[in-house]
Amino acid sequence: MLPRSLLLLLTAALATSSSNTPEQSTLEAPPFTEFPWIQRFASIGDSYAAGLGAGDRLDFYCSRYAKSYPNILHTSLLGYNKNRTHQFLSCSGQTSTEILEIQVPTLSDDLDLLTISAGGNDIGLSPILSNCVYQFYMASEDDCKSSIQEAAQRVASKDQLYKNITTLIDATKPKMSPHGIIYVTGYAGFFGVDDDTCDNVTWAVWSTVESSKQYLKLELRQALNALVRAVNTVLEEVVADSGPGVRFIDYDAHIEALRGRYCEAGVTEPAPNRPALAFYEWNTVDSGEDPKKLRNRTGEDVPKGTFEGDIAERINKTLKEHPEWEFDPEKGFVNKTKAGEVNGEGAIENTIHWLLPDSWKRVFHLRPEGHGTIARLLLEDLLRNGDGREKERLEL
Repeated sequence: MLPRSLLLLLTAALATSSSNTPEQSTLEAPPFTEFPWIQRFASIGDSYAAGLGAGDRLDFYCSRYAKSYPNILHTSLLGYNKNRTHQFLSCSGQTSTEILEIQVPTLSDDLDLLTISAGGNDIGLSPILSNCVYQFYMASEDDCKSSIQEAAQRVASKDQLYKNITTLIDATKPKMSPHGIIYVTGYAGFFGVDDDTCDNVTWAVWSTVESSKQYLKLELRQALNALVRAVNTVLEEVVADSGPGVRFIDYDAHIEALRGRYCEAGVTEPAPNRPALAFYEWNTVDSGEDPKKLRNRTGEDVPKGTFEGDIAERINKTLKEHPEWEFDPEKGFVNKTKAGEVNGEGAIENTIHWLLPDSWKRVFHLRPEGHGTIARLLLEDLLRNGDGREKERLEL
């Protein structure tokens, strides 16, 4: 049975989950806190921590969103605490090395709680999804296999993913207070693998090149899930080797139990608005969103090097090589009048024109419910393992 404090916090979270802004969530949070010792909270990481696409957008360059799990924790689940600050530094598209170089130096000292999401960009998630699933730049089956093999090698090498994440965690430790906790969050498998219903489904986007389309066959889905599990295994190993005060949140099995993956048994894809789906599929519409705005609005620029920017680059490359090709009208559209348009270089202006509707920008990222799952698991772990932290803080 859940402790009363956890039940109170989860009840409060449900009451604030419909809020559209962080300010609303904070105002509606309960007038108590289970965690008075958490006064300095920070979040670093990639797009899975930034919450790409989930809720209201909080900033442009890093694509941070209001219903990301760090923001859910700060504005709702951790309870009301007027003294708590939150450095939300996570930035879409950044590798662990970039997080180390750009985000870590900005962290405040004496942090009580830090969340980290890193590793997906290190292994090359964008080329895998392009070569194996969406084929934003038309790729062959061999390209798909190569991108999976290369990613697997990066995961398996002690000199790559393990070393990168270890270095990142070690760099954050001096920023922590003596009683502080670091949470590393993993990733979740994208696909159901219990039947072959999806074997005849393709999400390839170019409608005029049928012979080269990739299909979501069982073997491919199993390989992509295995890659995610391998990443989680490395992350868990790094956390175990990092000593006390560093903990791992593995939510993969929870997403599976909720039937939150693509191609779950008996589901006929595409099914972008299936309520249980934890990830964004093309044309997903969350509660409160205007489907017309999502499907019809283009023209924004996105930063180069991000998940969104990588896709835009691939589509531009395709259109330059094959201007006659047509985008699948059921999956969106391409604004060909702006194809290849790139703005000037610079920290903020290093962008590329985005060619697709808003409903495409967040594919393969977590919906608000998925972020809520991570936040609740982290909260439960805090309640189990945070005993004595307030006493430690007061004694210092």
